[in-house]
Amino acid sequence: MSNEQTFVDAVLAGSATTEQVENWVDRWHTTDTGDLELHTFLGLNESEMESWLREVATLDEIIAQRGR
Repeated sequence: MSNEQTFVDAVLAGSATTEQVENWVDRWHTTDTGDLELHTFLGLNESEMESWLREVATLDEIIAQRGR
């Protein structure tokens, strides 16, 4: 996984949109990622993942903070 682009990287590079997150979650479920946790696979830290899941912040907001 270390050589693969994360979801956040892909969004920042313009090769993915936040609307495609479910595809990435599906890929995490169907790919041998070892012990890699979902938030790491997506490129989010634990705090960002929690904010997104609790609907405190949208993925667009979280990723916009990263792009600054």
